[in-house]
Amino acid sequence: MKPIIGITAFVEDDLSSRLNVAYSKSIIEAGGIPLIIPIGVEEEAAQILALTDGLLLSGGHDVHPFLFGAEPSLKLGKIHPARDTIELALIEAAFQRKMPIFGICRGIQILNVALGGTLYQDIDSDHFSTKLLQHMQQSGRAVATHTVQVIADNLLATIVEQEKIAVNSFHHQAVNVLAEKLKVAAKSNDGIIEAVVHEEMPFCLAVQWHPEELAIAGDESAQKLFSAFIEASIKFKKEA
Repeated sequence: MKPIIGITAFVEDDLSSRLNVAYSKSIIEAGGIPLIIPIGVEEEAAQILALTDGLLLSGGHDVHPFLFGAEPSLKLGKIHPARDTIELALIEAAFQRKMPIFGICRGIQILNVALGGTLYQDIDSDHFSTKLLQHMQQSGRAVATHTVQVIADNLLATIVEQEKIAVNSFHHQAVNVLAEKLKVAAKSNDGIIEAVVHEEMPFCLAVQWHPEELAIAGDESAQKLFSAFIEASIKFKKEA
């Protein structure tokens, strides 16, 4: 049987939930069944994850700075505390079950915060680099606009089997202080953390770019990420 993948929903200003089709399509093409998780069900997080075999933390608006002990900067974007609440509950429940977790864009950020790390509220304002890249690209979503250096000997390196991959970029927040339990798996040339892994979990990988957009456009490295996530979810399903 195919694994069921719970995917956190994007939250609109009216607190309605939706999901970019690229997420579900990438899961389907990799062999999984997508299940969108809306806001407001944090009390049932463990029960919901008992129905799933993997958790995908999707992209979206900014994480509330209160969650990492900061005041809002002038460059802070939209926040939706209700989304923070459900995702923190889901992450806690997923760790308790030791189920596969795959974070994308906001997903790497909320995972880092959930485990005790902090964020740059705005890269251009907070991160000093003499060669700062454009992390909020103006090109189409399936266009790779910069590269990331993959660090050897971690889950990401095992999956993509490359030292450098080209990625897209749609974010202005990023990991600042890395959570103690996480390990850097890739960085951009301006020093921004682009991927992390949690090596005490069977599969816990989060990336700053949007591989779902690249995967459905035929990018091999992005497709490998989803295939590895689905394979880990199949294994979890069999062993649970």
